[in-house]
Amino acid sequence: MTIRNRLTLRFTGLVSSILLLAFVSIYAFCWYFISLDFYRRLDRKANTAGEMLIRHRLDAQLIRQLGRIRKDQLPNQKIMAFDNRDSAIFTSNDTLLLTIPKSVLASIRKNKRKDFQQGSYYVTGIRFMTASGQYVVVASAVNVYGDEFLRNLLWSLMGLFCLIAGITAFSGWFFAGDALRPMQQIDRTVSNIFPHNRDERLLIDRDDDEIRRLSVTINRLLDRIAESFRLQRMFVANVSHELKNPLTQISSQLEVSLLNQREPEAYRQTIRSVLDDVRDLSNLTHELLQLSQVSQDDAVGLLTDVVRMDELVWDIRDNVNGINSRYQVVVGFGPLPDDPDQLTVRGNKTLLTTALKNLTENACKFSDDGQALVHVTFDRDRLKISVENNGKPIPLTDLPYIFEPFFRSRQTADVRGYGVGLSLVERIIRLHRGRIDVRSKDGSPTVFQIEIPR
Repeated sequence: MTIRNRLTLRFTGLVSSILLLAFVSIYAFCWYFISLDFYRRLDRKANTAGEMLIRHRLDAQLIRQLGRIRKDQLPNQKIMAFDNRDSAIFTSNDTLLLTIPKSVLASIRKNKRKDFQQGSYYVTGIRFMTASGQYVVVASAVNVYGDEFLRNLLWSLMGLFCLIAGITAFSGWFFAGDALRPMQQIDRTVSNIFPHNRDERLLIDRDDDEIRRLSVTINRLLDRIAESFRLQRMFVANVSHELKNPLTQISSQLEVSLLNQREPEAYRQTIRSVLDDVRDLSNLTHELLQLSQVSQDDAVGLLTDVVRMDELVWDIRDNVNGINSRYQVVVGFGPLPDDPDQLTVRGNKTLLTTALKNLTENACKFSDDGQALVHVTFDRDRLKISVENNGKPIPLTDLPYIFEPFFRSRQTADVRGYGVGLSLVERIIRLHRGRIDVRSKDGSPTVFQIEIPR
């Protein structure tokens, strides 16, 4: 069932329930007051007949004649009087057959008065106390006009209920469609976006309502999806390029080696060259595996170590200094806390080592003098690490893309690497709920600033 039909049914059901309650209340009140008024008229008839017959002991025939003369007779009016032995001592309008059970007479004597219906007759009974015993006078009649009014009222209310329910259903269906029209427009627009026009976005209304907020959210989602597609295309293109070069070199060298008979030394040189290319492929595959394995979904299972960051920085300094004799890492610390626990962070030691080593090695690699300065500051709430060098500044146009996989600036095109390291660093820091920023401009050192919450 569509939302439009569901809203229509709910709206119609709610209005119909309220309307039904109101109409039932109206009918019940009308029935109560019409019946009460008719019973009062019967009560006056019974009292009058009882006074004349029992109190004043008028002749029964005279009472019948007076009843026929009076113009206020009720439709099918009948009055009966019973003595203490339940014998009828007076009956008017003998043409009407109405039998009062003895149990009802006993109830009237017990309760002094009783109003009830017997068939189509409204009946009122009254007890009269005399020295000779208890008498009961019963007056009955048919409420022709009242019952007719109630029947007409019932049919009128039923017809009005059906009419209003129909109008409500149509109005609910119309207004639900009008309210959901922006949703239908969103559905059509989003359905047409992919794969033809990924740059199209939803229109944003001026009204600050749920539809506007939903449109803004969908546009942000589409932006992220488009960015993911762009990164995926760039990733595939860069991986293809990085894999194509060593594979082409391997294929070319092997084909050249097979063209002519060569000396063993020439074959050994070819094999060594092919091994170098295979190592490059292995290193690239290893970095790609590392990049793919670092995901935000793995944070719960990975961040289980208590890492002493001061010890980790010293280990990275020794490691990077041993990679190249030209590299020199200088480590500095801010004020050290008295509590040794403030030197630690909750995380993954292997991943943090990989991230800081990549940053430090890059700083030495792109520094003019091969030197990198690592400075660590411990706060109560967070840990700050800065890695800086005095190499050429990163071009301003390249700064937004340096953390994307396989992105390489033109000034680093002749430096050995794959463009995966900084992307891996950024993912590791984000995995630890931290952030990384970079500052680079002419006349100032290039600084990578890391903040990790403790």
